[in-house]
Amino acid sequence: MQVRGAPLIAIVGALGLFVELAKLNFTSPDEFVAFVKEKVEYLLGSRPTAINLRNAMDTILTESQFEGDVSEKKFRVLDAILKLLRDEADENRRLVWNGYQEIRSLATTQSKFVLMTICNTGTLATSSWGTALGVIYALHQAGLVEMVYVLETRPYNQGLRLTATELLHAKVPFKVITDSMAAWTMKTHRVDAILVGADQVTLNGDVANKIGTYMLSVLAKYHKVPFYAVVPFTSINLWRESGDKIPIEERPAAELLSVGGFYIGNRDTPVWNPAFDVTPAELITKIITDHGNFAPTDLVHADLT
Repeated sequence: MQVRGAPLIAIVGALGLFVELAKLNFTSPDEFVAFVKEKVEYLLGSRPTAINLRNAMDTILTESQFEGDVSEKKFRVLDAILKLLRDEADENRRLVWNGYQEIRSLATTQSKFVLMTICNTGTLATSSWGTALGVIYALHQAGLVEMVYVLETRPYNQGLRLTATELLHAKVPFKVITDSMAAWTMKTHRVDAILVGADQVTLNGDVANKIGTYMLSVLAKYHKVPFYAVVPFTSINLWRESGDKIPIEERPAAELLSVGGFYIGNRDTPVWNPAFDVTPAELITKIITDHGNFAPTDLVHADLT
């Protein structure tokens, strides 16, 4: 968990491979390809839910298969990794703009928006502005953010530890709430929209994201609050039809039973600690992407190439 956030996991994994490949010499094309395959398989075992890593590794593997000598293969792979980094930044800019336009379109009589988010989807989760939090930054720079409610995001507290830190630094008005306060906040306070990221989106519009996102979408539906998933193209799994079989990473019990290394519960307490959940498409207002904004049911028909 030294690196988290689906886009950043992919970029850091790819750049780690870049550094290792750049400093090594290989005696044959077969040796090079075998090495790349071994390292790709190792990296893919690190975070199974985030599809961005899989997409990046598939690109690297494809480039390693092209005919050529060792130096040609190595150049192709290293160049492909650098292109992944450039593309991620370009995609992020388009994504943020599309999200900004979408939220702006919600404006009625109020001049500023009250927003809610979960986990961390900003500069600490990507190589650029961020996804959901990137949209919030863009709105803030335009003077359009009245308040952001940040769910603490138990048990790893990414909202409290990371998103709150980012918003403090950016001077965005916000308040941290516990995850269990979300319903009461929506009932007693104005919330204009909820923005979340995603570790994987399937073709039917199901969204896998940090645990608590599904709960938040159910509450949003009941309170009639628009609910948006903000995702780059690299978070969309073009080979998975629905979220039913997305592998959900499960984390150690200690993450739930302890805070800062100090146990707040008995060490022997039985714990189930899934790191992600899947929000069904029918609970999502729109999926905001760098290719445009789509109703979840329209994603399968969208031109995502």
